[in-house]
Amino acid sequence: MNTRAPNINRSRVYEATVQRLAMIKLPNAERTLFPTIRELLCFAALLGYSEERRVPLDRTDGVEDVSYQQFERGDAEDLIYLIALAETKDPEVLKDGQESRCAEIFEEYANGGLQILHDTLLKSGGEYPDRDILELLLKSGYLNVDDTEPDVSGVSF
Repeated sequence: MNTRAPNINRSRVYEATVQRLAMIKLPNAERTLFPTIRELLCFAALLGYSEERRVPLDRTDGVEDVSYQQFERGDAEDLIYLIALAETKDPEVLKDGQESRCAEIFEEYANGGLQILHDTLLKSGGEYPDRDILELLLKSGYLNVDDTEPDVSGVSF
């Protein structure tokens, strides 16, 4: 797409959750659950879209941004446009000049997904966010696992 695309914003309301999932190492592990904030935002946007949770960013609480260049790596940029297309059902959203609109849709679904993740970690205490998120995905029907206690040791995003 176009290099004029804006940075992707996230609300500071969920900054502790972002830090917990993308910056703080998992218990008994040498890695974070999400390797970058970009991956976390992509996961959150997909979760928000799947759960129909589109939440505008309240800019009075402040926002943090991720450089759009970070989203140009891999398939992350495509996801921004895919979610915008799925939401609007209008191919015009993919035209040059619509980058801000696409970014806003993505941000709002990511914000909704972060809200879901935040609530999930809050209910469980958040000590084992990998297990909490897997349980959320199981309960929501996104995963089919026969074992009630899935092995999460090899899970990475």
